[in-house]
Amino acid sequence: MEKIQLQNQAPATPLPIVIAGALVDGKENYLTIGAYGVMSIQPPVVYISSMKGHYTNAGIRKSGYFSINVPSAGLIKKTDYCGLVSGRDADKSVVFSAFYGKKKHAPMIRECPVNALCKVAKTVELPNNDVFIGDVIEYYVDKDCLTDKVPDPKKIDPLVLAGRSYRKLGRVAGAAFIAGKALIKKP
Repeated sequence: MEKIQLQNQAPATPLPIVIAGALVDGKENYLTIGAYGVMSIQPPVVYISSMKGHYTNAGIRKSGYFSINVPSAGLIKKTDYCGLVSGRDADKSVVFSAFYGKKKHAPMIRECPVNALCKVAKTVELPNNDVFIGDVIEYYVDKDCLTDKVPDPKKIDPLVLAGRSYRKLGRVAGAAFIAGKALIKKP
């Protein structure tokens, strides 16, 4: 298959969509993030990358905390809205119902089926973005999104960003940590 070189860009893979929550000047604020990832599973460490000018960054820097909220596909309009408008210009505290866990450092979104409270472990400053690396200190999942006490992606119904489209997860393609066993050479 012939390869075509394109202008440098991030590889074209679906990006998980999360909504970061933070207190900014004492008010709940939310920001839709497509640059999110898991850095470690045990202990759980995640990151969000946010453009330097985003209003939410100031709240994260001041408090040292942020939340990660995984919206379901049914929240597409509110999720997109939180990425289109700034908390400087619109009161995004009214978009969702906030809840707080044991540590009341950052708002989490009741309507989102998965939530995590994160304590900033490190901030990496890139030329245009702030990358907040956070230790997950509290984790919540809607009870009806569990199968055998494990979060079920089908029930969570998360959004991913693919190009300029939000998409839903598709069917299972194979079993993780099993599909490749057939290629392992035995001594």
